[in-house]
Amino acid sequence: MTTDLPISEKITALVSKIKQLVEQKGSPIVISVANQKGGVGKSATVDNLAELFASFGLATDILDIDAQSSITNLKTDIKSIIDNNLPEMTDVMLETERLENITFKLKENLYISPTTLRLSDAELNLVNATLRELILKKNIEDLDTKLDIILIDCPPSRGLLTVNALSASDYILIPVQSEYQALVSIELIFSTINNVKRSINPQLKELGYVITMATNTNHSDEIIEEVTADPKADVIGIINRSIAVSDAGVANMSAYEYDKTNKSAQQYFDLAITILDRISSKEVELHG
Repeated sequence: MTTDLPISEKITALVSKIKQLVEQKGSPIVISVANQKGGVGKSATVDNLAELFASFGLATDILDIDAQSSITNLKTDIKSIIDNNLPEMTDVMLETERLENITFKLKENLYISPTTLRLSDAELNLVNATLRELILKKNIEDLDTKLDIILIDCPPSRGLLTVNALSASDYILIPVQSEYQALVSIELIFSTINNVKRSINPQLKELGYVITMATNTNHSDEIIEEVTADPKADVIGIINRSIAVSDAGVANMSAYEYDKTNKSAQQYFDLAITILDRISSKEVELHG
């Protein structure tokens, strides 16, 4: 942390600054959580950050644009959504429904824009859509719900859904697992970010990289050392592997709320504050 203020005062100050930025921008701060490799703790990171931001007092939406719908399954009754043919992100991306109409409240300050496996078919239909890369951006701009932050859980691919997410985002946060393919995934996402910045969203900024599922092994330590040494990877957090993270997700709370003494929980808490600190101290003005 960058100040000696007590935690509660630090959070209050950051929340106030974030809300000022949102008012200045005229729309929520949008953060894509993305990596083209699957199984890197993407959904767990979105879940914990969203729960923590909401607990801090920031109106936060979890936007699920991953057809695997892991976070939708965790946070909602996905069977009811499917059985009742309720509108979800598939309908938004096919432009038959507004994001406003599929987003609903989970608890105080916490919302979700759910998805289902139908989204994988929808991506194929996007190929011929007009301004196909900007469908999500337009929907977010048209939101009436007063949100402070939108966290997008992206699919593990370089397809149109990921491009839509990055085109609509102010920031990208990249989780990488502490295993041997971490550096390869960094190269891939770095390439995608540059392509999007060059052709669609030049104001997209990297929040940094989060090393997930770290273990007390030589292998894990070696990967952490390599990733940290990579000039392209600005590591802003390391999250240890812990069953408490999974248990907390099932209990619909952050790992920190579930067990404040757990190391992974404390790491997610520190990461949440670091992210808000980075956003609030950015010199580049957020785009509207």
